[in-house]
Amino acid sequence: MERESTRGARSAHQIYLIKDRLTRFLVEHLGFRMLFLETDWTIGMQLNEYLRTGKGDPQALLAATWGPLQTEEVLDALCWMRSYNIQNPGDTIRVFGEYLGAGHVQVSDEVANYVRINAPERLDEIETRYSFLRISGEIDKHFAWYSCQRNKQRFIDHARLAYQLIAKLPRNDGHELALQYARFILGFYEYEGFESLDLDHRMANNMIWWHENTGDKVVYWGGIAHTAKDSLLTTGRSAGSYLHEHFGSGYTSLGLTFHHGLGADYIPEPSAEFAEAFLGEVDLNAYLLNLNATQPDAVRACLNAPTKIRVIGPYYDLEKVRR
Repeated sequence: MERESTRGARSAHQIYLIKDRLTRFLVEHLGFRMLFLETDWTIGMQLNEYLRTGKGDPQALLAATWGPLQTEEVLDALCWMRSYNIQNPGDTIRVFGEYLGAGHVQVSDEVANYVRINAPERLDEIETRYSFLRISGEIDKHFAWYSCQRNKQRFIDHARLAYQLIAKLPRNDGHELALQYARFILGFYEYEGFESLDLDHRMANNMIWWHENTGDKVVYWGGIAHTAKDSLLTTGRSAGSYLHEHFGSGYTSLGLTFHHGLGADYIPEPSAEFAEAFLGEVDLNAYLLNLNATQPDAVRACLNAPTKIRVIGPYYDLEKVRR
């Protein structure tokens, strides 16, 4: 799992390059085959279709994600993954989004459209199933509403019957994607409709579910507050804490941070109490520090002592920091 301490879209050029290089190493040498991005899974599915078939415009799809993913480095990484899949058709990389967003309606429409074209006599049936499941309004309100439903099984039954309907249809062009969309809708009601789960818990459960259903090793690109094993969030536990709880030593979190930088936002040198201050004294543009390696006692004591790191959100406002 690769995490970064800042996610400003143009403030983290080197961090995105490191993430790209680490991901390529994990794919080429350690057998990782799935990438999770902090985006709506409906966009993730379209990005995955690009990786699988070359259909779609990855630049346009990234433009529909949130700002920190709208970078040339992320686009380059996706294009490399597409190239890898072309060269390794039997051993491909997949990409998914972590959470369900406003695209739920769009996805059910895509499934219905496949039925309309390939089995019009079943269209009324699929429309009936999804009319019962369609989200109206904001996704967070739908989560809250669904969590209050005493009889969740009726929603699961409609989603499962819709999935089974698609699975039995002719396997024409677009069937696999329609089936995947139907599976995601079923997955939401089966696996993400838990009582009182926060966003990070839902994201973690989504990744766990995909890992268990595919067996793929997973790379998760996320902010440090979300991927850290110990929660850094004021809103509750991080996705990383849930993943570490589930996978144990099978979950590794790689923290990426920096000293200072100039991009869309200028981020100054850290003050002395932050770890970035002494890490930045190393005369290297970029490097990896193995915290598990054998070190002299004085170094080990320093690394084991409590310290602070900067955790900067998607954008950095120097004036607010000064105040």
